[in-house]
Amino acid sequence: MPRRTKIVATLGPATQNAATVRALIKAGVNVVRLNCSHGDWESKAEAVEWVREANPAVAPVAVMADLQGPKHRLEQLAASPLMVKAGQMLRMGPDGQGYELPIDEPDVLNSLAVGDKILVGDGDVALRVRAAEGQVFEVEVLTSGAIKSRQGVTVAGKSFQGSCLTDKDKYDIFEAAKMGVDYIALSYVKSASDMLELRRLVDQYDPGIRLVAKIETKEALRDIDQILQASDVVMVARGDLGLQLPIEDVPVAQKRIIARANAMGKPVITATQMLESMIVNARPTRAEATDVANAILDGTDAVMLSGETAAGQYPVEAVKTMARIAEKAESLCQDEAPRPTAVKNHDCTEAVAHAAVEVAESLRARAIVTSSTSGATPRWVRKFRPDVPILCATWDERVQRQLAMVGGVMAALIPSPETTDEAIGLSIEAFLKAKELKMGDQVVLTCGVPPGVAGNTNLILVRTV
Repeated sequence: MPRRTKIVATLGPATQNAATVRALIKAGVNVVRLNCSHGDWESKAEAVEWVREANPAVAPVAVMADLQGPKHRLEQLAASPLMVKAGQMLRMGPDGQGYELPIDEPDVLNSLAVGDKILVGDGDVALRVRAAEGQVFEVEVLTSGAIKSRQGVTVAGKSFQGSCLTDKDKYDIFEAAKMGVDYIALSYVKSASDMLELRRLVDQYDPGIRLVAKIETKEALRDIDQILQASDVVMVARGDLGLQLPIEDVPVAQKRIIARANAMGKPVITATQMLESMIVNARPTRAEATDVANAILDGTDAVMLSGETAAGQYPVEAVKTMARIAEKAESLCQDEAPRPTAVKNHDCTEAVAHAAVEVAESLRARAIVTSSTSGATPRWVRKFRPDVPILCATWDERVQRQLAMVGGVMAALIPSPETTDEAIGLSIEAFLKAKELKMGDQVVLTCGVPPGVAGNTNLILVRTV
């Protein structure tokens, strides 16, 4: 059975050539991530062209643009990296005035007070404010390490009000839409209203782009159900979440986010430091391999590589390793992962999807075959975690790519059908051609009568190919 868990890989300097992009896709990448915090749109456009040229006819790779969001960062340091030792005193203040830690972030400068703890980067270096005079602060280094230019700054226990979208984000949305990306991810989401604001802006350029909410704040955890309703996908963004929460709370938060996403039938990505050591090593640690497996057992749809593929020495090996871990973990999923067993609302498509899974498992069918206008049907089928592949035929190229994010789904492109019988015939023909089905296979089909109407799934059919 094909691997169900999807792999998201971040592109960057380590993958900035066509040959490496092809190798990533061959190794098992399903979605590529464009990190809007780094690089320019000219290089991103070139990378997306390489992806599209290398895309297979069945199950093509999707493209996700990840917005930087209102991240607070240091300015350019006089010397980078700046090596600091515990107990050392440094000055933090506005850029251009000779302070060791220059920062031009009004939210941070106006809110810092004596006693505040500051985390730099992923929290590797911690600082404590010991004295303040206006917007200039004397800080003590609590943990030794390296501080680099443009690193993020987090004030522990504090959140800042303001728009979820910066001017840079708005420009990146325009460029991403112009490029035709499939997903846009929003950083530092605090509430469902942030996702609705993003939806309004994206709709001005391209309503077909789907939205990913990155859950990395305490506020987002409190509003998780409403955020899920306003989003197409959620991401467990453990990097900044681990700065906002005590580190021991992160695993619990991960499980809760995944469980809520599963219950609501929304795809979920687990991200950050999954195979971090493979940035410099050809093999991951045992703890990293276990982390990836546990996320899959929790019910994640996708696992994400960041620095491992963007800047690491072994980008292709990292993808191959993640794929192997996923395949092994999936062999336990049917026994270990929670599986919804009842429909909690009156949505017809969800009810039909649930019934299709029950029929497929009762008959031990080879696959569940769906045809879909919007991609909703295979997403609902996925909610009920069938033991068999979910094969979706669609006549929309973007929907085909977007289904690359949904666990267990393989999508093929077919001509737009005029009748339900034609939709069924074209669907089976597409997967026979792709060698995902063979003559004699028994399949459970689900589609809509008439075809081509989003949200109209109302038919289940058992057929022998």
